[in-house]
Amino acid sequence: MTDVFTDPDRYADMTAWHREVAELRARAPIHRVTADGFDPFWAVVGHAEVLEIERRPELFPNAAQPWVMNRADLDAQRAAGPAPRTLIHMNGDEHAAYRRLGNDWFRPASLAALQVRLDELAGQAIDRMSALDGRCDFASDVAQPYPLKVILELMGLPEEEYPRVVALTQDFFARDGDAAVLANLFGYMLALTAARRENPSGDLASAVSNGTIGGAPIGDVEAVSYHMMVATSGYESTAKALTGGMWALATNPEQLARLRRNPDLIDGAVDEMVRYSSPVRHMMRTAAADTRVGDVDIAAGDWLLLSFTGANRDPKKFPDPDAFDVARPNAANHLAFGFGPHHCMGAALARMEMRTFFRRLLPRLEWVTLDGEPALTDTTFIGGLRTLPIRYRLAD
Repeated sequence: MTDVFTDPDRYADMTAWHREVAELRARAPIHRVTADGFDPFWAVVGHAEVLEIERRPELFPNAAQPWVMNRADLDAQRAAGPAPRTLIHMNGDEHAAYRRLGNDWFRPASLAALQVRLDELAGQAIDRMSALDGRCDFASDVAQPYPLKVILELMGLPEEEYPRVVALTQDFFARDGDAAVLANLFGYMLALTAARRENPSGDLASAVSNGTIGGAPIGDVEAVSYHMMVATSGYESTAKALTGGMWALATNPEQLARLRRNPDLIDGAVDEMVRYSSPVRHMMRTAAADTRVGDVDIAAGDWLLLSFTGANRDPKKFPDPDAFDVARPNAANHLAFGFGPHHCMGAALARMEMRTFFRRLLPRLEWVTLDGEPALTDTTFIGGLRTLPIRYRLAD
């Protein structure tokens, strides 16, 4: 059976990946996958089928391991020490209780208060592009620092910590949660938890570190895991979506021109960028009982891979899905942020960051083109363009 969902190297060539998944989807929206070293699972690549599963969280709870891993890596991770317990490891009332710890920071009123700061940070990112004199690696020079600053300011981390956090999170995603990398990231966030308990400072890290669940203080593993989730997924997926959006504009100049003529399209165009790049490749679920999805019988205990990347190119939902269309009428129906109770808590912030950046950039961006071959991350979980060399002209 195909290794397109289990081999990280396959995600380093997304053209070939999408071509093979399109062929699978044309035959059926759900496929049984048996790969060497992995427990068997169902790969769900149809939009309607992924959505059906996401709408039934009681029947399809989070798997013990939220992303696909081989048995050897799972065993090594278990032997390395305490495993993370983030929101993507939880279900039901427990998930809802832990989600509430950070909810206030991502509510509309809280995000609205961030707008002035986002404008400043987006302006700094564009000033950086201007200073680089028409040539940069957009991924590392712009798309990574901008959302990272947003997230780490929310967590209350000083700017001198950014390089360390970047190194830890980049290793984590590049190696899909390798045990040694995971231990390093866990240790860093454990020290942060202890510091915020000793000296709370009114930031998100303090709120989580000193939070309570059912009247009892949150545990170390849960607090550390929360910080890990915010610091990694909170900026990495946005950075990859920003980079994917710029790549789409650089390779579709007619769409860039269309956006420049009609800035009212920017909000929808951001959702199209997210659909097109789909940084969160998949999530795993486990069937709690015998059931049926589409024409497929699923047994209790079966593991299912919900391919958001595959579902977001389903032609039954998105006509001409491989085209980048800034005016796509249903772009917001993508599943890149998940759906239902596990819908990404930071989705509104990610959209806000991207919309703020492109609203400021596009009036000045006269043209952009590739300046070499981009490189993709070889990871099965959260990935996208690792490098994006571009040339461009910014108006004064």
